[in-house]
Amino acid sequence: MKNLLLLIICLVSCWQAYGQADSLSFPAHLSVGVSHNAYRGDLGDTYQSGGLAVNVGYMFSHSKKLHGGLHAAIGTFSGYKLSNTSPDFGADVLSNTYFRSSFVSVYYSLQYDIIRRERWLLYVSQGLGVMQFNPRDEFGNALPDNPETRAENESYGTAAALLPTQAGIDYYLPNRLGIGLKVGWLNTTTDYLDNVSQLGDKAGNDNVLQVMLQVHIPL
Repeated sequence: MKNLLLLIICLVSCWQAYGQADSLSFPAHLSVGVSHNAYRGDLGDTYQSGGLAVNVGYMFSHSKKLHGGLHAAIGTFSGYKLSNTSPDFGADVLSNTYFRSSFVSVYYSLQYDIIRRERWLLYVSQGLGVMQFNPRDEFGNALPDNPETRAENESYGTAAALLPTQAGIDYYLPNRLGIGLKVGWLNTTTDYLDNVSQLGDKAGNDNVLQVMLQVHIPL
């Protein structure tokens, strides 16, 4: 629920400050970044490293603290469950203990600038979009196409709504070229990023933690 709490706080604060504009004005810019992705779900007890992504964003020109942007990413994440023996779910079920998934995401975000200076920017953001994913086993076989890895009559789609919750800090040069660090969660509405749900031992949907380095290019 951390993303919902942050969204509520952000929306309340942003609504109060929506009409506020200071002397700073930020031109539209293109953001290009590389992120390290760590998955959390039914395989493993915590976030697991294992994936990179290329991220591209377009932030609209603005002078107010609340403003929007468009974002897209393509990359991978993976996970595994350490076990000396394979889980026994019955003779007809061979649940996977490893997966690696490619993904493509597109979303719109509302960003609220907490601190704005001529060179520095500290912000939080909440997005809404969609993610397409495709988990595969260690042999490269598509897991959604293999019903023997799940419970009887269990199936799922490989697209899900996406609710990215993020925070970041940027530094800008006098020519408005900037660099930034962004950290956040790609919160999904699916429990199948790892192809495991009914046979898993964790409640709730899967998500991905991202740590991203960006370059901002003024347009």
